Amino acid sequence: MKSYTLFIILFFLALCGCESREEKIKSNWKYAGGYHIGDFLSFEHQNLKIQNDTIYKDSKPFAVIVELKSALLPGIENKLLLEDIKSGELGIYTDKGK
Repeated sequence: MKSYTLFIILFFLALCGCESREEKIKSNWKYAGGYHIGDFLSFEHQNLKIQNDTIYKDSKPFAVIVELKSALLPGIENKLLLEDIKSGELGIYTDKGK
């Protein structure tokens, strides 16, 4: 019984980790604090583009993705840490799904 439970847990964690970093970033993000680009970021529906770790708006770089904190457990939101290119100010956005 213990091995069966362990198998289910490992299988679930493997499914959660299958999404690539780029797919996770191209989600919908809500402002959580710090550097403010907007209350809501959507890389699929706005004129924002990501190339490597740089975010472009209207073909002009304005922010860099410093870190993507991915949560393995359900109910814990992913966090995106951004840095303004001009000022160096950091901002946090939380994942709201696709």
